[in-house]
Formats: sequence, C-alpha cells, structure tokens
Amino acid sequence: MRPIRSIGVFAVLAAAVSLSVAAPPVFAHHSFGLFDMSKTAEVEGTIVKLEWSNPHCWLFLASGPSDTEAVNYGFEMTSVGEMTRRGWTKISVKPGDKVKVTFHPVRDGRPAGYMMSVMMTDTGKYVGRPPEGLNAPPPAPPPPPAGSR
Repeated sequence: MRPIRSIGVFAVLAAAVSLSVAAPPVFAHHSFGLFDMSKTAEVEGTIVKLEWSNPHCWLFLASGPSDTEAVNYGFEMTSVGEMTRRGWTKISVKPGDKVKVTFHPVRDGRPAGYMMSVMMTDTGKYVGRPPEGLNAPPPAPPPPPAGSR
C-alpha cells in the first residue's frame, strides 16, 4: 500500500511543478513593462498599415514633413476581439489616412508605444469608442436646492 501513496504524492507534485513552469510565460506575455504607462504622448502622421490579427493588432504610422524625413512609428493594440468591442473594424483606418495617435511610449525611446486612441485629423472624430470622458455629452445640471422655487 505504501508505494501507491508515493505515486499519488509524486503525481500531485509533478502537476504542480509543470503548472508553475508554464505560468510565467503566460503572465509575461501580458506585461506592460515595455511601456511607460505613467507617460502619455501624441503624434500626428499618415497611416502606413493596420495589422488586424491576434494576439495583438498593430498600427503603423509615418510622421514627418515628407516621406524622406518621416519617422515610422509602431503602436501595439489589443486583440481583434477587444478592438471590435471598442468599435474598430479592419477597415476603420486605411493607408493614407491622416490621424493623431495618443499612446504610452516605450521606455527605451524608440518611436513606438501602446495605443490609447486614434483621432482622424480631418474630422476630429475618434476611431472606435472615444477615450473615457471625451466626446461624451455634458453632465446634466444639478437640480435646484429644495425650497428655492
């Protein structure tokens, strides 16, 4: 009887070890450590392309006075499912569109970041759902104090 108990303990320990080894890559994939989430930046430019794919969509933008002097930016976005819930489609923006991107920059200073919002510069409208508090209707005025009528 003793060996059966040992096999059960061994199986439980083996499962725990294998799960603990597999967990760090999953959590590391969703880390925002690359981005400085305490900073926000904006850049205006021309859409080069939108990669509509999982696990993350990507938006590429050229910013500068001319094609020869342009700085190319890359912006990580969320998954296709989340972007769809935010009102985006794979044709929300197209190459040549002029936009302003608000983003959390990468920590090492490269022209890249985590996209927060995209606004069409010709119309001033946000692509997809606007950021919290923007383009929202103004709050209703407070009711008059009781007895002031």
